[in-house]
Amino acid sequence: MRVSPKPGAIELLKRYNVALNYAINKILSLDLRSIGRVHNALYRGLRGWFDLPSRVAIDCYRDALAKCQCLEEQS
Repeated sequence: MRVSPKPGAIELLKRYNVALNYAINKILSLDLRSIGRVHNALYRGLRGWFDLPSRVAIDCYRDALAKCQCLEEQS
């Protein structure tokens, strides 16, 4: 049985993807290393500009920080 996702869920995924790219670029450009500094720099913007729910905004900047740390380890 196939279930189609609700349009709201698809829209949230699109906003999350754009917000994740924004967060990665911001972390790299500001050279942020700790979760506290990333939170202070990004949380309100992710909630306001991308209209992400609280938990999703936190997951977004944590995912972005993890990806940036992986990039640094590979270099």
